[in-house]
Amino acid sequence: MDALTWLEGTMIAQAIRETPWMYPAFETTHYIGLAMLVGGIMLIDLRLLGFARDLPLPPILGLLPWVWAGFAINVVTGTLMFVYGATSFGTNRMFWLKMTLMALAGVNALVFTLSTRSADWIASGHAPGRIKAIATLSLALWLGVMAAGRWMAYV
Repeated sequence: MDALTWLEGTMIAQAIRETPWMYPAFETTHYIGLAMLVGGIMLIDLRLLGFARDLPLPPILGLLPWVWAGFAINVVTGTLMFVYGATSFGTNRMFWLKMTLMALAGVNALVFTLSTRSADWIASGHAPGRIKAIATLSLALWLGVMAAGRWMAYV
């Protein structure tokens, strides 16, 4: 708890608390990043699961840079919002559930990336069973991240 108290007392946290527009701006930007991240992931995962088969898979996978940009935005804004309320967020079980689900989603993304390095199936647009399993898990994890993030305010 001492580290959380220290973090919440830093100049950055004080600036966020003392500037009325700063926290809402970070939160708004966090939602924009979330839309880029989860919106892109959901489109990719749903396509991998066989939805919208008339859309070629390679261009859908072209959304990945936008997904990573959304992730980067959320890391920055999420960190700043955490600093603002470190003692509250750091002791919130939904925050830790969200972080755990994000870590698992990251491992899942790594498995996906490694599974697509020499993937002849991409051109055909028909994902093999292991890729469909990764896509299903991805959807579940990211929906869980969003739900846990929203529940942080109420638990």
